[in-house]
Amino acid sequence: MNNNFLRSAMWLLAGCLILTGCSKEAAEKNVRAKPLVQLHEVGADVQPTARRFVARVDALSTVDLSFQVAGRINQLVERQGIVVPEGELLAALDPQDYELALRQAESSLRKAMSDFERGKELKKESYISDSEFDGLKTNFENAEIAVENAQINVEYTELHAPFNALITNRLVEKHSYVQPNQPVLRVQNINYLRVHVNVPERMMRMAVEEAPHYQVYLENNAGEKVTGKDGKPVTLSYLEHRTEVNEATQTYRVTFKLPRIEGVELLPGMVLTARIEIERPEADSWWVPLTAVDTSGDSEFALWLYNEKTQTVTYQPVEVGVIRDEQARIISGVSAGQKIIAAGIRQLQDEMEVRPFDSEQPVL
Repeated sequence: MNNNFLRSAMWLLAGCLILTGCSKEAAEKNVRAKPLVQLHEVGADVQPTARRFVARVDALSTVDLSFQVAGRINQLVERQGIVVPEGELLAALDPQDYELALRQAESSLRKAMSDFERGKELKKESYISDSEFDGLKTNFENAEIAVENAQINVEYTELHAPFNALITNRLVEKHSYVQPNQPVLRVQNINYLRVHVNVPERMMRMAVEEAPHYQVYLENNAGEKVTGKDGKPVTLSYLEHRTEVNEATQTYRVTFKLPRIEGVELLPGMVLTARIEIERPEADSWWVPLTAVDTSGDSEFALWLYNEKTQTVTYQPVEVGVIRDEQARIISGVSAGQKIIAAGIRQLQDEMEVRPFDSEQPVL
């Protein structure tokens, strides 16, 4: 019986030793387990952020042209939808009546000039009074004014393009009689075009607060940038914006300037796609995921830097600027190329070894 008791005691002791060894091994394994973290490289996403908006092309201005004198139209631009260069003839009235009036005014001027010159000689000899001489002088001056008016009226019989004019509508027909200031042609100034884009309130606020560097392009139906004859993308420059928000869409209207480029056929009224590429962050600041910002330590804001050689982390205080879209703008404390912990920061300690998450390897 004593032998049986002794054997039982030995088996029990051996079992305890085995269990104790297993417990120690499991505990050591738990101690050696490194926290699993997700990394983010600062500045790795500095490529421009592209946003696309519906863009409407518009002329610089739309003007109704008219004659300043009455008459019958004998010349009129034949086609609508064409561009007439600045200074070229658009329409003309029959000038015969105004040319006759000019000749008559010139004849009256010659007589008035002759009378005035003869009056000067008579005045010297006191053959005429001062009032009579003043009358001759006044007649001469009035004759000069009449000639000037007649010359202007002759010039008014022609209507020239005040700028590079796109003929959008002929409001009268050739040979019709028009009155002064009666609209004849509707033209658009296309020395450069305006492109209107409705920008969301959030993006407008970002532009005001951060003033990021951006570039605006036009895209065709295939999603490709519109290019000029030189093969380079056509770029737009800022012109103006409305400060009143559209209550229905909560957007602001921003207008960009598009110079006329040879080889690019764009007309007012066309609807295209505007591609706005925003370059961020700035050279002295960087955007990081908001989940990477630690607010539980000694500093108000901090990041955990990752050392690839030692696979350890270091607590790094930083200065945070604007926070939006689940991202934080880091003004100082980190530089481009450094790797930080983007997820899993709550369990970290200074100089702790960690295990970066790899999507291609199993977690366990």
